[in-house]
Amino acid sequence: MLDPVHVVTPSAEPAYCPSCELKHTRRPDWLCPRCGMPVESEAPIRKARRAPQHDHETEQEFPGGSRIAGAIMALSGGALAIGLAKYPASEHRWPLVAAALILAVLGLELLLKVFFARWVAVVVAVVAAVLVSEDLIRHRLPDLFRDPLPPVARDFLRDLIRDPVPARILFFMGFLAGCVLLLVGRPRGVRIAVGVLLAAPLVVEITRTFAR
Repeated sequence: MLDPVHVVTPSAEPAYCPSCELKHTRRPDWLCPRCGMPVESEAPIRKARRAPQHDHETEQEFPGGSRIAGAIMALSGGALAIGLAKYPASEHRWPLVAAALILAVLGLELLLKVFFARWVAVVVAVVAAVLVSEDLIRHRLPDLFRDPLPPVARDFLRDLIRDPVPARILFFMGFLAGCVLLLVGRPRGVRIAVGVLLAAPLVVEITRTFAR
């Protein structure tokens, strides 16, 4: 017969029922006092809830405005290439070849959803807009500030930019502004429409002039 003084009473152990999620003190039979199902010694550790996969995909989705800008650039570069193929002795042949290559490459990269091409296109558009604006201001106000370019580079830039049809300069600036609107951020609706309307006149002019 056991001496009651030496009987060791087990300490109360926590238990968790996975069936009814009751937390209680473990019984000797390892059954839940509420539902009678087997219990576990501790509640399972709940894993942090993962964000839905579609939310991550939405963040990484290539903006539709950039794809539209890519289509506009690729179309313009293709029209220039066709025009140069028909009239290889053009006065500004090499600058036009460079412009056709830049437009075609950036346009294709945007259509292929290359993210860094968006910022390359924005930088190119801003630099081109600055060069054109600076040359137009210098042509009207030659003594405003010192010319940072050497005479050869300035003459080349003027021959490239200056055109007998002033509307083409406006078309060019509109093209650059429209592309920037389409490329920056994630434009939708009205902003896409405005960007396309600004870029369209130069695309139509290039197509009409070089690809007819």
